[in-house]
Amino acid sequence: MQAINDPLGQKANLLAQTRLQYFRGYAIIDMRHLSFESDAILGSRPLDQTNVRRLHTMFALEGCANLEPEHKVAATVSELTLQEGLTRTGITQEALFNQVNPVNLSFEDSVRLVCVFGKHRLRAGEGFGVDRWLVELYSTEIPLDALAQLREESSGAQAFKDGEIYTILRRYQLSNNDSQEQKWWARFQSDDRRKNFRRLQRNKFLREGFDKLLPYCGLWEPLKAYHIERILGLRCHEYIRHYLEEIYQAWSFLFSKETAYMADPTSVRLIEGLMFSYSLDDCDRLQGLMISGTVFPHVKGDERINLQRKLLQIPGRLLSINTLIQDTLYLQSPAKAFRSLLPKRFKGTLREAMRQNWSSQNNKQLGNFQASEHEFRTLPSPADSFLIGIMQLWLFALRHLVQPRRDNKHPQIPASRSSEAHNLSNMAILAHQLGFTSAEINTLRLRDTTQWESKSMLRAFCVDGFYQIDEAKINSMANRMKDYWRILQRKQNAAEITPSLVTNEVELMTRRRYNCPFQSEDDRDRNFLFLEHIYSAEQPRARYATSFAVTREILYAFFGKSPLYDIFSQGSDNTSHVVSPTMEWGTIPSKDDPLVEAEAASYGPSPVELEPHPPGTPDRSTEGFETRVPLAAGFEDDSCKAPLETKAMISLHRNVAEILQMWYETGDSHLVVLFLFESRTYYKFDRKSENSLRLRLTELGKEHYFLVIGDYGVELPNLSTITEVAMRERLILVGYKDGPSKGVTDGNGQISLDSLKDYVTKFDVRTGKRKAGDSYGGHAKRRAQ
Repeated sequence: MQAINDPLGQKANLLAQTRLQYFRGYAIIDMRHLSFESDAILGSRPLDQTNVRRLHTMFALEGCANLEPEHKVAATVSELTLQEGLTRTGITQEALFNQVNPVNLSFEDSVRLVCVFGKHRLRAGEGFGVDRWLVELYSTEIPLDALAQLREESSGAQAFKDGEIYTILRRYQLSNNDSQEQKWWARFQSDDRRKNFRRLQRNKFLREGFDKLLPYCGLWEPLKAYHIERILGLRCHEYIRHYLEEIYQAWSFLFSKETAYMADPTSVRLIEGLMFSYSLDDCDRLQGLMISGTVFPHVKGDERINLQRKLLQIPGRLLSINTLIQDTLYLQSPAKAFRSLLPKRFKGTLREAMRQNWSSQNNKQLGNFQASEHEFRTLPSPADSFLIGIMQLWLFALRHLVQPRRDNKHPQIPASRSSEAHNLSNMAILAHQLGFTSAEINTLRLRDTTQWESKSMLRAFCVDGFYQIDEAKINSMANRMKDYWRILQRKQNAAEITPSLVTNEVELMTRRRYNCPFQSEDDRDRNFLFLEHIYSAEQPRARYATSFAVTREILYAFFGKSPLYDIFSQGSDNTSHVVSPTMEWGTIPSKDDPLVEAEAASYGPSPVELEPHPPGTPDRSTEGFETRVPLAAGFEDDSCKAPLETKAMISLHRNVAEILQMWYETGDSHLVVLFLFESRTYYKFDRKSENSLRLRLTELGKEHYFLVIGDYGVELPNLSTITEVAMRERLILVGYKDGPSKGVTDGNGQISLDSLKDYVTKFDVRTGKRKAGDSYGGHAKRRAQ
């Protein structure tokens, strides 16, 4: 059989032969003579107290077996020290090669042999009361490659974790040690795990960010291959790199590269996520850990005091690779939502793709920011419009598309939320207002998710209550529900309230320092996830940090603090006036008509294009609002004008006759109105916005029919030319195909199709006068039915 070319195997065999040349035998040695390698040595494992406790428990159950060959440790010894020990003990060197009955070997008190592996079992043995151990001895002259092989071959060692493997592998890679690199690639033990880390290697931008953290071995233990898959899958490389830079800034401030090994895994795990600049309780916790020696045991004396002082100077949270791993869970659903706004095979990162689909010319909120769910305000000072826009989309997604964690201490049933499809549609509407355009955004923002949800709910009621499912009735009821939902009471606007970052109340303290908020925290905080609050001024330190403080620090870690903090932290006194109607939290919109942006950017419709507060009943003063939106006479007046291209209710107490008469007498010739006469709602369009009008007519045509008022009454227009008809006639009557209100009238002036036809037949709607020859007599002033 032809020999297989195996250079790595050959190299390993040569190293094994070299080791034998420097092997000096076995001996039982007092543990006081054994010391450990520096954690800074490549391949050396930092002391992990968790592993020490594991071994101690195992020894308690199975016995320590400190003299068994399978539990031996390896140490290096100089030739001189070895000879002195043999002389002191009175044995020959040949006696050291009896592994079955190893001999005792004693040294002077000052002698210390450096162990290349076994520090965890020796620590556990000390706690178990053992004072001697079986040691495999090698000359201190052993080559470094052979010593590295020895270090890695501890049979009783706990398996290396993915993060530990990668740091050692990468450091060998950077030193061009191909043979050792390949050995460590093999330690991943599965192609999938290797594949994920090779993907990271191919991403130069993120690879360099992780490379900066290589000296800090204690940070890497939590990292697993599937975490890399998640991190890369977010397609948020700019934000991940920023997070990595923040981690590096913190730990390089605490430890130099030469002392980085002192940041052991246990210490990192105990203090990561603490917020010393917010919480006095965290400061007290750190002090207790430092005084007891629980954290950073390698740091001694004055350096320990100096380290504690530096830790207390860390702003925000103390970040680590583990906090990064946990915080990416918070970004997962929002990142998925962004992908819905983009083509399936978009290139680059999410930020790059969104930038390519953004234009300041399309931004209807240029110079404004979203102050609450239903309100825009002008920016306190100029800012990067794209940055403002994309951050508002991230915050929208965090408010509406993140699933909070279940709160075991507060097991109340969480409030129901809108469906993902509904929220994605609203996110697309907001994106469109902020200047982002794509085919996917247009499709989502015009999707009638409210109608679909209403039908789904009604069908579920029918199934649960054993009712017959009648699609015609379900369609009719769904149409009615959309109109009723629009008038639900909204929550009070919280834009003027400043959320607490710190608290002295135990009930308001947070138990989380990363990842998604708990349900109770999300219920309390999501109303404040807006730029003005995220980038608000710092607050004096108190006993505890709040959940909102943690959330904002997560956002700082990914997206950065400046320049938005410089804009918003100066206080709300400089914030400019409201530029859009207040739209309170909690309104269930009618997605029969997804809102499209207002004609004038300064008017500023709802940030998520929900239904506006019914015209005529504003819930706040309209002073300072822009009033350049044209008036649809009859349907509204100056005190309650609705935005362009937005479905609005007619709240004025006018009957249909009065509405139509005023429209034809004084209506703006530049407007087109779509009148949904059965529900007393309407849209108005500028005649220049022909494309928007066409889109709306196409959407309405799926479940509605259209009528126009001609010289001889109500006429049915040709659907193929409905847009041209609307542009010419300026008024289109719109009714449900299933005729939900046929024959229904009420005191508010709703009108059925039959009544409308009867009215139009008997009256000239352009003048309001009775047509010649009609015998309607003295009832001319009667309210239209």
